[in-house]
Amino acid sequence: MACKACLIGVLCAVLLGFVVPLRAAGADEATETFNSLYGADLARVRGTGDTRDDVELAVRLLAAAKRAADQPALVAVLCERACDLALGHPAGYPTALKAMDFLVQTVPERGADCAARTLDIRQRQFDTSGGDARTPAAETLIDALVAAADAKVEAAAPAEAATLLVRARNVARAVSSPRLADLESRAEALTQRMATGHRISDLVALLEKNPQNTGAHEELVRLYLVDLDDPARAAKWLKGVADKTLLKYVPAAAKGVEAPPELACLELGEWYRDLAGKAPAHAKAAMYARARAYLERFLTSHTAKDMNRTRATLALEKVQETVAELTAPSPSQATKPTKVARPTKPAPSAQWVDLLPIVDPAKDVVRGTWHRERGTLAVVNAEANARAAIPVKVQGSYEMQVGFTRTSGDEQVGVILPVGSTGVKLSLGLWKGGQHGLEYIDGKHAGANPTTVKPGKLENGRPYAVGIRVSVSGEQARVVVTLDGKEIINWEGNTSALSVPPGWQLSKPLCPGLCSHKGEVVFDSVRFRMLSGRADPLRRP
Repeated sequence: MACKACLIGVLCAVLLGFVVPLRAAGADEATETFNSLYGADLARVRGTGDTRDDVELAVRLLAAAKRAADQPALVAVLCERACDLALGHPAGYPTALKAMDFLVQTVPERGADCAARTLDIRQRQFDTSGGDARTPAAETLIDALVAAADAKVEAAAPAEAATLLVRARNVARAVSSPRLADLESRAEALTQRMATGHRISDLVALLEKNPQNTGAHEELVRLYLVDLDDPARAAKWLKGVADKTLLKYVPAAAKGVEAPPELACLELGEWYRDLAGKAPAHAKAAMYARARAYLERFLTSHTAKDMNRTRATLALEKVQETVAELTAPSPSQATKPTKVARPTKPAPSAQWVDLLPIVDPAKDVVRGTWHRERGTLAVVNAEANARAAIPVKVQGSYEMQVGFTRTSGDEQVGVILPVGSTGVKLSLGLWKGGQHGLEYIDGKHAGANPTTVKPGKLENGRPYAVGIRVSVSGEQARVVVTLDGKEIINWEGNTSALSVPPGWQLSKPLCPGLCSHKGEVVFDSVRFRMLSGRADPLRRP
């Protein structure tokens, strides 16, 4: 029977290799193709009382999906069936996760469905875990819940986001996770956002009854401007406002940091700094981020050594000092420095290219507010899961050199790396400097797999140089990472073990990406060279 099943698998692979690529399959055709190739296998495993053969078939279906990557409809059917079968036994959960990860990479429009199923799998892993496996399972479940909550916030569904954060908080409490305080802070911020939304609804109702209510107009403008950090929507409610300061600055702020003329940037920076000082706690970071962006833009364009430049320089220093106080980490126990291995050997000779100029914030950003600043690419707000794709499709082995400086916050800075037909995320300074690492590996986050480096502290204002070498040979891969010239990660294994965490995927499969979490970061260089294979720019500078 085993030989027969093996023969069927070989024949299916041959059929996939010759028939499927002829034309793109629709959903019905894909289902028909699946049934013709795997219907008998599916009936066989469902007829046994042992779910382990379900998992074995799931592994085969996932392998077939990777061979049929140019047929999205068939990939969807294969991955969905693989996930269904793999969930029959706890040993199949990693395969189910890989199936969802591959599906979202191949068919990005299925992202929401895959995220929901991934969350369900993570919950099952946690519910069935015990002993030493319980805490890692809890942390990966928290990752998935937080990512899902962020997606709900983006989709203007704060109530659903709040429910997900409560689940994450309960899981963190169950295992005494160090992330509990951060989750409680997130929940509080979301509660504030929901309260703001309710207040806005009340004010809109008041204005419908009395459009001349000046106080309601001004409160509405300030809620959008400060509490929600949305000057564009604030500007839509200016009619009926009497406050001359709001009337002067809100229209300019609504056009974005790049629009105002030179001197206006200085005024807007000082105005936002004043707003930040009076803002509620949950809104201060966003106000200071805008103040800083305007002041830095002024200093970039205003080179004369006059009073205005001195004024802007001192104002910027005060903003940075205040932000540093707001984001200062709590004292922690001293730890011994991490030992690192010798640096990696130099790569073979190849042409280095600078990829930073081809990143277009208007086209490549998936989340967050990014803009160009003196030849760099900067994340200018402290948003969760901020990320931008580098529009180059990479297939093969390569090296990257990334230079960055985190200027505010105490959370991670990352690089998303294509590896073969999948990807992985390099996370530096994860969980307030607790560790560096790759994630996911076998479905485990950076703090619970063999690449974990503890501690993983990043200092604000200090430039860092990251070296990355990805080597791919068939299904085997090696990822080596250096930080300031010292090797910190050297992982080798099957590419099927790798995946990008939920909530961090890019809209462009097989492209590298830059990312940060709840902090401002300036990326000043992204140098790249292929060692073997090919890199296809999706857009030229």
